[in-house]
Amino acid sequence: EGIYYFTPTLYTALITPCSSDRSFYFSAFFESYSQKYPNKSKPSQEFLEWLVGFTEGDGAFTVTKRGNLQFVITQSTEDVKVLYHIYNNLGFGTVIQQSKSSKTHRFIVQDMPNLLLICKIFNGNMVFFTRNSKFLIFLSAYNALALRMKLNTIHPILDTLLPTLKDNWFAGFTDAEGCFSLSLLSNSTAYRFRFIISQKWSVNLSILKHIKYMFGVGDISQHSNLDNWEYRVNGVKNCYYIISYLDAYLLQSKKKESYLLWKELRLRLINGEHLKNRIDVIKQAKRINNK
Repeated sequence: EGIYYFTPTLYTALITPCSSDRSFYFSAFFESYSQKYPNKSKPSQEFLEWLVGFTEGDGAFTVTKRGNLQFVITQSTEDVKVLYHIYNNLGFGTVIQQSKSSKTHRFIVQDMPNLLLICKIFNGNMVFFTRNSKFLIFLSAYNALALRMKLNTIHPILDTLLPTLKDNWFAGFTDAEGCFSLSLLSNSTAYRFRFIISQKWSVNLSILKHIKYMFGVGDISQHSNLDNWEYRVNGVKNCYYIISYLDAYLLQSKKKESYLLWKELRLRLINGEHLKNRIDVIKQAKRINNK
């Protein structure tokens, strides 16, 4: 497949944002997967789209000081099921306890044959510029190691792509980074019903703007922390567009429980229960992110 490694040209690409109107494309992965696992069912296109989004929120492409490579997704032990969801769909990797005291588990891939598959999932299928730059450094390290081992290298696809409301990327990213919120005051009839996604670095601001464009609702504002930005959708009417998407493209993590409660409380707000039975609505709202 040729020789590809870190070059000044690649470095320039890493720091130069470039998005295309391509859709998610996993043909190279499917071909390699069938060769390595001829007797296994291939992961679905839908799962892979979700995985890219989830990884851009919670995943890590790690190159150790010794040059070892690791693809890692870390989660709270309470949500270890989502790691097994990834393991069961990919059919490779390992789920291990990272820290008993911190109550964390991780899904990890670190052998070259399966790292090849990981690289082919993400190559050309990343959305955020900063995540893609980290992946391309990881891919460069993979290619350097593959050369030493006399294995085939992978041609890096430098540009990113933009998600749509017809793929699962945003569901995966919401599983990692989305926040469902309902705030009520005990001494007022007012409430704030919101969906929020936050991102660091102004270079990623255009992606938040694209997400706003996708849904046609919401606002983008700078967070109090330096160079942090938020995409925020306010109100029961505007949040309908988020709900419409997430009812079609399902969440897979424990966050789904918070989403379903948040959606249920939206109906209670529409029915005026925050006026009739406010204390109970407040009590339920506090459970949204603590289920």
